Amino acid sequence: MFFSTDSRILVVAAHPDDEVLGCGGTILKAVNQGATVSVMFLGEGVSARFPVGEYESEEFKTKTKIRTNGAINALKILGVKDYWFGKRLCCQFDNEKILTLIKDIEYRIQQYKPTTVLTHDRSEVNIDHRLTYEAVEAACRPTMPNSPKEILSFEIICSGSWTFETCFKPNIFVDISDVWEKKMEAWHCYDGENRPFPFPRSDEGIRSLAEYRGLSSGLHKAEGFKLLRKII
Repeated sequence: MFFSTDSRILVVAAHPDDEVLGCGGTILKAVNQGATVSVMFLGEGVSARFPVGEYESEEFKTKTKIRTNGAINALKILGVKDYWFGKRLCCQFDNEKILTLIKDIEYRIQQYKPTTVLTHDRSEVNIDHRLTYEAVEAACRPTMPNSPKEILSFEIICSGSWTFETCFKPNIFVDISDVWEKKMEAWHCYDGENRPFPFPRSDEGIRSLAEYRGLSSGLHKAEGFKLLRKII
């Protein structure tokens, strides 16, 4: 991917921390090269760890606030000044009409007018991630006004690492070697998400993926993307 002062990148993530895991290094590179980046979170990110019926509890509200504050701090490190937080429960994306997800994304596209959209991949296991992909696919149909010319999916290590068949096959690699420390600094804003190796969302797990994608492309560390559409 080539970034310039004319680049307007919209990251559509299911919930906070996906932006760092999937494309934190790429966001840093884009901002450093003069691009404008906006991040859109469709959901809150903690409900999957709570039993149904406890979403009004004080503990849930506290954990949600911690996740939101972590996201704001992470985005500051990444150099992102424009962001949007959705309030829907991530564990109930499939209980909601997908049209509501599509409409939220369409509205953001009309506001922001992105040249590039980065989002989840169809192959992901997490239902909120997969539905985010499907909603982006519909919202970015080329006949829509201000539809982005370039759409790519990113890789989230927690979703493809334990499936029976790993399907994510990147065809674009972004060298993040020079921004690696900053990416990890942003990741560490998400207290409670980092667990001991071999859990995928551990420092070692995240580094292993970056080095593996680097090995695939002759780089020290890289983030992999799948090009979904590019209109020239």
